[in-house]
Amino acid sequence: MTTTSELARSFYKAYEPIHSSIYFVSSANERYEEIGLRPGWMGYFASRSAPMGAVGAEVVAATFYSFSPSLIAKYIPLAWSIASPDAVTKARLAAVGGIMDAALASYNRSEITAAISQLEPIALDLSLDGHPLYAGQRGVPFVEDPLIRLWQILTLFREHRGDSHLACLVSVPLGGVEANVLHHLDGRAAKEFLTRSRGFGEQDWQLATARLINLGLVSQDGTEMTKVGMEVKHAIEADTDRLSSHVPMNLGFERTKGLIESLNGIANAIRTHHGLSF
Repeated sequence: MTTTSELARSFYKAYEPIHSSIYFVSSANERYEEIGLRPGWMGYFASRSAPMGAVGAEVVAATFYSFSPSLIAKYIPLAWSIASPDAVTKARLAAVGGIMDAALASYNRSEITAAISQLEPIALDLSLDGHPLYAGQRGVPFVEDPLIRLWQILTLFREHRGDSHLACLVSVPLGGVEANVLHHLDGRAAKEFLTRSRGFGEQDWQLATARLINLGLVSQDGTEMTKVGMEVKHAIEADTDRLSSHVPMNLGFERTKGLIESLNGIANAIRTHHGLSF
């Protein structure tokens, strides 16, 4: 029998590709370049943190967690001297509109409006406590365009879940580099991808591995998680699911399953149109 937590994870897997498309479609970079931002990391760090205001690199590092603070400091707060947070947020939503319109031009709009009507009240009622990225996003007014509005709603769930996940990591405690090492040893991503995409060097990785060995979470040779490490990793994931179970708890299993089916269809349409592989 499917549990509430398992359904929460299925919901996350359904909406995550919809939200994440903004990070992988080149037209988003074009929107950021139009307001003066550099393509790549500057647009990413600025656009995701902009709803919190013109925060410094330290705040972005704290809330993004798994990225090197030195990588973030190359672009924040420099980005705010080029474009205001409000301008960045508007550029991001314009990019979302282009991505969604192109992929869903002939999509059944009744599914979109049904998803909005069910999810919006829940998304706006999630706890602010300890959820800074969610709180920032909740302060961004919803637009009338239903496709962008749906993306905004799903982004609220995404950032709330992410904030909860970081709380689980901190409680262990695991830092950003250690979290990446365990992610790699769990078979989720290659070390080369994680170090390159998160801005960490080999020394960072080795020091984090040594700390995990000392904690008994990783084998002495650093090549695999111990039994305790696997239990800790899986407990973090389970706690994240438990803390993100708002939709099945509010809508019930059958309505949530129907929403997941709709969101999977939307995600597949976006993947197909934009040639995304995730």
